[in-house]
Amino acid sequence: MSEAAELFLLAVAAAFWPTLILVDVLAFRLERPIRILVGFLAGALVTTVSIGIVIVFVLQDSSLVSGSRSAFRPTVYLAGGVVALAAAYAVNRTHTRPREGGKPSLAQRAVGGGVAVAFVAGIILDIFPGVLPFVALAQIADLTASAAAKVAAIVAFYLIMFAFIEVPILAYAAAPQRTIAAISRFNGWLDRNGRRVATVVLAGGGVYLLIRGFVLLV
Repeated sequence: MSEAAELFLLAVAAAFWPTLILVDVLAFRLERPIRILVGFLAGALVTTVSIGIVIVFVLQDSSLVSGSRSAFRPTVYLAGGVVALAAAYAVNRTHTRPREGGKPSLAQRAVGGGVAVAFVAGIILDIFPGVLPFVALAQIADLTASAAAKVAAIVAFYLIMFAFIEVPILAYAAAPQRTIAAISRFNGWLDRNGRRVATVVLAGGGVYLLIRGFVLLV
């Protein structure tokens, strides 16, 4: 599989991270969901792209990549696979639906507090890149490519990862009424099945990374 194809698959898998699904589902329960999604997306993209660039170029200039290139990828894949399987197990054991009583989660406060709060939540919830994005960033750092190409790869990865946020925004700009109806139906499906889908995607990603790591080792 080519580097670009693998990065694309990692980005698609990362899009099913439970927090992103929950934010999408919660936003479309509001009267004006698009403003909230725009605020969250802006904060998330600023944070992930900025931190991603730092991680890629720190790794690129470190001895992890330059000094032990043959061992770097397998180690990242194997560690990422183990963490992804652990995350799949945790997601499967945890309900991601909004809690009816008690203290609201950060995702609930993000969509219920207005655009500014959604922007800040997009920053806070995306400071840690997550297991699949980190594997992708490590892979980008290991590429033989120019600095501009690596930055472009980082931006492209996160644009794909946030597709569940971006597509409703773009569709709403073209056809507001049809978009609200269609996305609301889709989000109803996500509300019922999001945890199961996220578990399967994380587990599948974990198995793939473990296999890739072992193949590279031998």
